[in-house]
Amino acid sequence: MSRLEINAEEIQKLRTQLDHLKSHLARSTAKQVHARPVAQCARDLVQHYFDTARPALVEKRLDDESLGGLDTLLQELLVLSQKTPLKKSYEQKIRSIAQELNGVEVSLVTKVGVPAGNAENLDGKEDRIAKTLAELVPTASASYEQACMDLRDASRKSFRGAAGELREALRETLEYLAPDREVMAQANFKLESGREKPTMKQKVRYILASRGQSKSISETPEAAVQVVEERVGALARSVYNRSSVSAHVGTTKEEVQQIKAYVDVVFSELLEIA
Repeated sequence: MSRLEINAEEIQKLRTQLDHLKSHLARSTAKQVHARPVAQCARDLVQHYFDTARPALVEKRLDDESLGGLDTLLQELLVLSQKTPLKKSYEQKIRSIAQELNGVEVSLVTKVGVPAGNAENLDGKEDRIAKTLAELVPTASASYEQACMDLRDASRKSFRGAAGELREALRETLEYLAPDREVMAQANFKLESGREKPTMKQKVRYILASRGQSKSISETPEAAVQVVEERVGALARSVYNRSSVSAHVGTTKEEVQQIKAYVDVVFSELLEIA
């Protein structure tokens, strides 16, 4: 059996476990999920991913960028399993994980025959995001693609620019989909304290609400966009406090990769990308 077949098999195992989780969840009729089998099934899925499936995928040269979105979603699923969440929250998370698995599978296929270290190559999900953005906001697409390539470039000495590109891509997209005047025109809209215009989080909520999405569904992208805002700002401040350049470069790259994982979560939801 080839490595590709082995890794495709791991993805299928994850899908099977996801189906088992959906089956257990379907038996729950209450709005809030109290059933222990649901929580245990969710934990088993998360454990299998991080213990077995992820290492196998990394061995096939899928990097933290390619797997960052899935990492985040499964960590969020684990948090849900530790609570008694709304059934809708589980359902939304399952849909998002299923979509992310599709993207990972495409990434796996596109990595076959691609030399390691090719900075120009976007994975399947990144390519779909970039192409969708290109049709809406070309400058946002260019910023997003540049950040992806910078994170793949082993010769780079700084990754602060990539963080800025990711934030700018997100900001421009939100401005296009949710202009300030439209967001502020909503009934009962209030600016956050100390702000003169809507925050990114408020724009995300406006976009999803305008599509008829419930508040519970918008919670994940809202939280993700807030994390992006906080981490980009913290990154800009922290670099001045690091005495070791080598430590700064390595740490900054990891931080920007985490920021990108959250940006991908937001784009996946806003652009409706599987």
